[in-house]
Amino acid sequence: MLAESILRSLSGLQFVPPHRRPGTTTGERRSPRRGRSVEFADYRDYTPGDDPRRVDWNIYARLERPYIKLYEDEEDLTVHVLLDASPSMQWRAVEEDRSIKWERAADLAAALCYIALSSGDRLVLETSSHARYGPKRGVAATSGAIEFIEREVLPSEVSDGSVPSQAYLSGSNLNGWWKRYAVDARPGLCIIISDLFDAQGYTEGFNALGSSRLDVNVLHTLCPEELDPEFTGDLRLRDIETSSLQDVSLDDSALNQYRQRLNLWINEIAESCRRRGGKYHLTNTSDSVEKIVLRDLRRDGWVQ
Repeated sequence: MLAESILRSLSGLQFVPPHRRPGTTTGERRSPRRGRSVEFADYRDYTPGDDPRRVDWNIYARLERPYIKLYEDEEDLTVHVLLDASPSMQWRAVEEDRSIKWERAADLAAALCYIALSSGDRLVLETSSHARYGPKRGVAATSGAIEFIEREVLPSEVSDGSVPSQAYLSGSNLNGWWKRYAVDARPGLCIIISDLFDAQGYTEGFNALGSSRLDVNVLHTLCPEELDPEFTGDLRLRDIETSSLQDVSLDDSALNQYRQRLNLWINEIAESCRRRGGKYHLTNTSDSVEKIVLRDLRRDGWVQ
């Protein structure tokens, strides 16, 4: 999915959350709790993925069990990556043998998971089918996250354009998914990777995430055909997620109107993110992962 060279280029990066929130275990980030120094506080059992530098080797020598030293003002960040795996995310053009849109979204999810795990953050990864990976910590969990993402590809008949099952569609509803996720989500940074195409919209679910002490950032993933369609003439279009049909006549005037409405929609989403203190990035899925993460997201203050 991601070449080793790409992972190496991501090493050393970490997320920049809009707000500092209290974590649950020792980590690399400053706690929002003021008035405390970096002083020893307690021990806890070592768990796979913990930084070996935090092991108290004197205790290990005496008890033959590894314990992690806890400090009062260093706590972890929980990073929630919500990857939309609905049919529209895996759409492909007729002449394509695979979905470039989904591949780029999946690669971005893997890259963001790697950044979280390699910087010592706590990762929870979930898809719109409600499958979940985590919570995990430590860079060693990256391979498991990548394998998890690779299993989320839809059946080939859906990607080929046939009607998906109603059972799948009910699981891919953005509002229902995010409202359910928000119920027991641990405070932290939430990153949504989605085209935000849903017949029932996204606003209710987005509001629920923002109300559950999550800082919500959106990677809005659209492919070139969605950003600047080149279709013309009399066409019958089918919605890949609802199977509804629409007859349209596309000329320059209609395409210009489409672009105007698309820009209004994009600006509305971006403003909704900003009002809640989050970040928004419109992602053209024809761009490389390196360009999106190392240039765009770093420039916009997502990572440093």
